[in-house]
Amino acid sequence: MNRTPFAQSRLLVLALVALLALSACRPDDTLDITPSPTPTPEPSATPSPTPPPADFVDPYEVNLSIIESLIELLPDPLPAGEEEWRRNFEVGNEGVKNIRGIRRPAVGREIYYYTQQGSKMSLNFAVFPDAEAALAEFHRKQELRSSLVNLKENDSFPKPNFIGGGLYGSFGLFQIENYFIEVFVEIFTTSTSPMQPLSTETIKFFENNRAAFEAVADSSATDDGGPDVLQVILDSMPKEIVTTTQWRRDFSRFDEGVGTPRNIQNGRGFRVAYIDQMANNFQMTYAQFDSADDAMAHYLRMKDIREGIEEENSIEDFPQPHVLGRGLYGSVALFSIDEFFLEVLMERAPGTSANPTVAIARKALAILEEARSG
Repeated sequence: MNRTPFAQSRLLVLALVALLALSACRPDDTLDITPSPTPTPEPSATPSPTPPPADFVDPYEVNLSIIESLIELLPDPLPAGEEEWRRNFEVGNEGVKNIRGIRRPAVGREIYYYTQQGSKMSLNFAVFPDAEAALAEFHRKQELRSSLVNLKENDSFPKPNFIGGGLYGSFGLFQIENYFIEVFVEIFTTSTSPMQPLSTETIKFFENNRAAFEAVADSSATDDGGPDVLQVILDSMPKEIVTTTQWRRDFSRFDEGVGTPRNIQNGRGFRVAYIDQMANNFQMTYAQFDSADDAMAHYLRMKDIREGIEEENSIEDFPQPHVLGRGLYGSVALFSIDEFFLEVLMERAPGTSANPTVAIARKALAILEEARSG
């Protein structure tokens, strides 16, 4: 079809307009208009926890050493009132229980006493990081005891204090700086309540001995003579020991699976228990003393307790001196090695195989040797 010159000119103008429009929309950079993906940043490494400084002192360990030293210094018997109060080692872990509601770094223990006439009581001591925390425990116990007895403040004792009695026993509550103290008389057989004399003797004991048990804590906190060998031993105690039977740690035997031996003088120690599937059981006791003479003195005391069943220095490759014995109550191995004392007490041995006391003693000696060499 033939177009007129006018129509051809019109088409040419429209084409030019279209080209101009396309040119205006074209980007300047025609080489690459695809947007680059945003790089994903690499995850940063989790920062490592800052290690404690070399001179860091765990407040829990300090408070624990205070309470342990305090318990060692407690009088037995305790002269108070008309009766003679004796430590009751048949309750809890060697006569001691943890106080419920006390959280680290505070440490609290309940210590039990009794009389020949049938009276029962306990002394509660707790040490806290500061006086505010001790006061909070004082008020917590005040609220608990107020539901049982009528508590009143007594001017004869340091304040704050509350003392009261009733059908549910007698209580004496005391807060002295960062310490909380409670005297609890469960039963008394005398005509009058022994709360007043017991509270008097307890506060007197605390005030007279505070410097001593706090000095022990200060000494342990500043000791830089090397690793705590007893703690190394405790940390390395195996969960299982295999002899002719398979023994496992008995964590139900003591509070938190660790007991405190009695009659440790000028030293400290711990005790752990093991049991097998047939309820056979034994204990291992380790103690570290201030000197080799103190360890030997304790060894001789324990040797006298086991008198009549001893077989001394009978195994050549065992450290000397040592005692091996067997009796109606079980079997025992005793050792005094420099400033350390070790006892393996087999309370009930398997009846179908050889007595495993010697084999377990070898394992116990190896644990001690490894801890000392480390």
